Amino acid sequence: MALPKGYIDLATAYNAPSGTFVNIIGAVVDIRPPIPTRSNEHMVTFKLLDQSLRDAVYGREGLSIRFFKADLQLLPQVRSMGDIVLLRSIKILPYNFQPMAISSYSTGVLVFPNATIPDPSYSIAFQGTNRMKCLGVPADIERLTLEEQAYIVQLKSALSATTAEKVSLMSMEQSRKRDQAPVAQSGPPVKRTKMSSFGEKFKLIEDLRHFQFADICGQVVKRFPNQFGACELYVTDYTENKDMFLYTPPEDESDYQREGDSFGYNQPSKKTWPGPYGQLVLKVNLKDPHAQFANSKINDGDIVLLKNVKMKIRNEGSKLEGDMWPDDRNPDRVLITKVTQDVPETHELRARREKYWTARKGKEAPLPPQEGDKANTKRAKKRARKQLKEATAKARAQVAEDDGVAEGAKRGDQINSYIRCSNEVTTVTAMRDILDPENLRHTAVRSGAESYVLPFVNAKYRARVRVVDFLPKPLEDFAAPPLPDGNDEPEQSSVDYMAWEASPKLEWSFDLLLEEAGGSQGASTTGVKKERMWVTLGHEEAQFLLGKDMPDPADLRNNVQLLTQLREKMCILWGNLEEMRDGGEVSNKPFECCLWEYGVEMDDDDPGRGLAPMGWRRMFRFGDTTIL
Repeated sequence: MALPKGYIDLATAYNAPSGTFVNIIGAVVDIRPPIPTRSNEHMVTFKLLDQSLRDAVYGREGLSIRFFKADLQLLPQVRSMGDIVLLRSIKILPYNFQPMAISSYSTGVLVFPNATIPDPSYSIAFQGTNRMKCLGVPADIERLTLEEQAYIVQLKSALSATTAEKVSLMSMEQSRKRDQAPVAQSGPPVKRTKMSSFGEKFKLIEDLRHFQFADICGQVVKRFPNQFGACELYVTDYTENKDMFLYTPPEDESDYQREGDSFGYNQPSKKTWPGPYGQLVLKVNLKDPHAQFANSKINDGDIVLLKNVKMKIRNEGSKLEGDMWPDDRNPDRVLITKVTQDVPETHELRARREKYWTARKGKEAPLPPQEGDKANTKRAKKRARKQLKEATAKARAQVAEDDGVAEGAKRGDQINSYIRCSNEVTTVTAMRDILDPENLRHTAVRSGAESYVLPFVNAKYRARVRVVDFLPKPLEDFAAPPLPDGNDEPEQSSVDYMAWEASPKLEWSFDLLLEEAGGSQGASTTGVKKERMWVTLGHEEAQFLLGKDMPDPADLRNNVQLLTQLREKMCILWGNLEEMRDGGEVSNKPFECCLWEYGVEMDDDDPGRGLAPMGWRRMFRFGDTTIL
């Protein structure tokens, strides 16, 4: 099914650079009703899908389209699932870190109602001057070509099963909501509930669902700033939501129980968790300017109003969380307010809080610190933290001994909590499986049953490793001039070219020798020597690793301050490796990272070319990992 000339498929549009104008066609798989905006315009949002995006890794829910018009009647007349929408010159922009197609003054749009699009066997009726029924301004309708029309007919046919499934799921959800709704009683109509003081988008935590936007009023339980300027805010209104993380009450905990995610990155430690317990606390991820306000103006125990929080379950097995990112149209606007006035919502929140903690008194749970009343519990908290720390250390030592890895724990085999790896949905792969020495994953079979070895596959892995060596030897050489590229030589005079060569821009560039983590260094628990691999870090990967607080590379031999910063960063990554690499026991903690497999074609005169499959060398690159 060939695309019309000048159009791209939705998978390509989804991954297009920000600011790109594209022509696209897709089937509607989600619709939201038009709403007014603060700028006195009207906005409609819907999602489009085609075969390429349906089968892609990312964006399978559809590409979001957002249209703005001053006149409500000029918005695209998208009415039902399965409608086909043709868009000319629409702009791809990021919104909440997801791509979105947003209309501009030059965007043209045509909507083809699902019921009016014929089956491909009847499309011959629309081959001449006849045109299918569509909705749009006359100028856009006149531009419709037979090629575009034929593609729309084929697209509807190809996605009929997908759109039918979406409609079925939507009907089931609506039916479920009707079944859960209270049965109406006979008699006079029930009076409508008064609108919230915080507006129509206000919701209790118990009513929050995936992919909703809501205003939330809650009490701050904990606030966790991080080194990147972001903030994790934990709030509660003392209503329960089964999609959120479960905080186990102290009386129900086992002697040794880990909370949060696998490595304790995403949840606060139980030793400082004040309650409430159960599924009453919502985690909200804040970025500037909201994070800056929360870090400087909000305290534990404050009651706050969070506006336009995006609810999301990030992947299968995750819990419901909220996100507050900057507004693309007003990036400095803060959507967090400290609520000091007594309104019905705060009065009800305090009543629920009092009821919860009154019930907890019978289980010897202290009341949490209220606003302005933190000093009274400080001493008791300190004592409880010390006792819990001792008990936790004892329990962990016992578990380590039972598992036969107590020695490894002494050597620091816990995951390094100061290093974060992206792509948490990717499972950890053993290094031997990544290296694939037997070429189990790199063997392909031709149609004639003849097998051959692929030199490499383009793949990304998540691995648990530690650093055991690095190149170049001195840290001063980690910043170097970029490698010359014959295609990039400036077309200048020889004098200008010499001046350009004399002061090249420096880039980060170094290699790390990684060893598979687990047990003691150098050998696995079975006595088999652990797998190792060299990985390359180019400028971009190194910048991501060192973090945004690291200055740009410079001559490290003449910049002692920058060299010291680099050494401190790398010590977090590899411990005492720099001091002990020439002898002595290296002590560092393992961490998780992402590894890319790729290939490099070998030179014709390379003596190893004949031994490499198809003359390509398998390589690995390190990335998506940051030192905090």
